[in-house]
Amino acid sequence: MRTLYSVRLEGLAANPAAPADLLLLILERAEPRMRNALLRREGVPDAVYEAAARHPDPRTRRLVAAAGHAPVAIRAGLAADPDPAVRRAVASAPEYRGAAEPLPRDVLARLAADPDAQVRDALCGNAALPGAVRAALAADPDAKVRMRALLGWPEPPDEVVDAALEDPDPAVRRLAMRLACHRRPEFAAPLLATGQASAVSTVPLDGDQARELCRDPSPATRAAAAANPHLPADLVEVLAADPAHEVRLAVSLRPELTEDRRAAIDYHVGPHDRLHPPEWLWARLDDLGLMRRCAASAHVGLRRFAAYSPHLPADVVARLAADDDFVVRLLLSEHHPDPPGDLLLAVALESPFITRLDRVGHPSFPSAGLARLAGSADPVARVLALRDPALGPGAVERLSRDPDPAVRAAAARDGRLPAARLLELLDDPDAAAGAARNPHLPESAMKRILYDVAII
Repeated sequence: MRTLYSVRLEGLAANPAAPADLLLLILERAEPRMRNALLRREGVPDAVYEAAARHPDPRTRRLVAAAGHAPVAIRAGLAADPDPAVRRAVASAPEYRGAAEPLPRDVLARLAADPDAQVRDALCGNAALPGAVRAALAADPDAKVRMRALLGWPEPPDEVVDAALEDPDPAVRRLAMRLACHRRPEFAAPLLATGQASAVSTVPLDGDQARELCRDPSPATRAAAAANPHLPADLVEVLAADPAHEVRLAVSLRPELTEDRRAAIDYHVGPHDRLHPPEWLWARLDDLGLMRRCAASAHVGLRRFAAYSPHLPADVVARLAADDDFVVRLLLSEHHPDPPGDLLLAVALESPFITRLDRVGHPSFPSAGLARLAGSADPVARVLALRDPALGPGAVERLSRDPDPAVRAAAARDGRLPAARLLELLDDPDAAAGAARNPHLPESAMKRILYDVAII
């Protein structure tokens, strides 16, 4: 049960200025969920991570293993933990999600040979695995691990794929066929026989196979065929006039069409329609010529596809950042490593989704000038106003009395908040956690929080 006292304690556990000795008391004496608040944040002192890595509760050790900000030496040591759930957390590669240091190669090799198949399976999600480790996982005794290893390998060597073609597991063999079908056309027929859209939309087709797919009674199958890069041009024309809109839409998204030919197809994409990128896109995101054409297309779907590319040059980024379609701008803000700050701000203000503030931590997200948003009718805009270093203590205090609890909570975390008001907010159920996280909270108040829950 969450009480005002526990809310304060949870906030204190996340306070970047809390002394290590107080954090160690929380680690040792507080209930387990407080350890979650403590260990998942940035800036935890190494002494706290070290103590948590030795904690008798495996759930606590698992939090350290999954903490991307924990020192790599501590996480690497947990690769030999007696609890497989802890080793799974190490194998899940927090460094791939943004930590500074990857695990050493010998640790990755040890995890690839772990006696628990779920540990080995978790390791397959690490995109930075050395080739030798990937090869070991692709030959794993467990079929699920072999499947995940192949799925997570962007371009497995031919010898690895050929070995998988002889795999005793039929699902692994089918995946290997998909990986090999571009050099082994004899695999197209058995793949098409599965009826899976992923096969229909990707495998090389001969004339008879293509015609049969275009006559299929299922619009979903015809739509998948319409996305297949190997579909002959005459059949592209046939499907462009298909009675099913989803088929015509799939044809309209083919990258080789001229803009005039595309415009002649009867398709429609509304601002709220979701378009699932075709399989061909993922392998061509670094094809800058294609991405330029997509970004310049009148077809909003192709512009959305271009926005997935992390490789776009500055002029294409600028074009898409000014696009009329919100989804184009949203995708660009999410997938490009260096989106314009104005774009990130505009998306945060415009987005109707709960993820609208997810990119606030990006280095390009602006801060200067946001004080103008302090009087906005949108509570998210008022929260963003707190990012402006020019916002004065008086404005911060006014926002700490905002009718919206999220705004008060954000203001409570602000270091410019006057001390007296900061202490008052410890008694506001909606803002107490933020106040306890405030780096300017006096140590005496921190100790009082621990005293109130009988930790000291």
